[in-house]
Amino acid sequence: MNCIKPIIFVISIFYVCYANASTAMQEETQASHEHLSASKPKVKNLSEESNGGVTDLKFNELYKMPVGPRGMEPSTKMMSLNKKQVRIVGYMAKEETHTSGLFIIAPLPVNMGDDDDKFADDMPANSIYVHLENPSLPVDYIAGLISLTGLLSVGNVMEVDDRVSYVRLLLDSEQSKLLTSKHQASN
Repeated sequence: MNCIKPIIFVISIFYVCYANASTAMQEETQASHEHLSASKPKVKNLSEESNGGVTDLKFNELYKMPVGPRGMEPSTKMMSLNKKQVRIVGYMAKEETHTSGLFIIAPLPVNMGDDDDKFADDMPANSIYVHLENPSLPVDYIAGLISLTGLLSVGNVMEVDDRVSYVRLLLDSEQSKLLTSKHQASN
C-alpha cells in the first residue's frame, strides 16, 4: 500500500505537467496561425482579373491523393482541363542555369541545381513547366508567389533542358510579353 501512494503522486504530477504543456502548445500554435493569416504572402498577378473561361487549378489538384500503389496518377480534374485555359499560383523555381523560353513553377520555393544535379533535383513531383510564346527569350527570376494563366498540356514531353515534363503551361501572349519585356526591348 505504501508503494501505491508515491506512484499515484508521480502519475498525478505527470498528468498536471502534461496538461499544462499541452495547453501552452495549443496557445502557441493558435498564435502562430493568427500571425500567418495576418501576413499572407502577396501574389504577383500577371494576368487580368476577369475569369473569361479560365479555370483555377491548384497544385494539390494535379494528382490523385493519397498516392497509391501505382504511384502518382493524374486527377480527373487535371485531365479534364487538358488543352484548356487555367490559372495557377506558385513559385518560380530558381535555377542556376536559365533555359530560354521556359521555367518551372512549383508549389513551394525551390532552388534547382546546376547541370550535373538535374537528374537528382529537389523539384516537387507536381511542378509544372511553363513555356513562353517566344522560346528564344530568357526569363528573369521572380521571387514570391506568382499567378500564371495559360493553356494546360498534359503528357510526357522531353524538354530542351533534358528533363521529361508531364504537365506544362503554355503562357498566353500577354503574360509572355510581361515576363520578357526587358529582353524584348534589348533586341
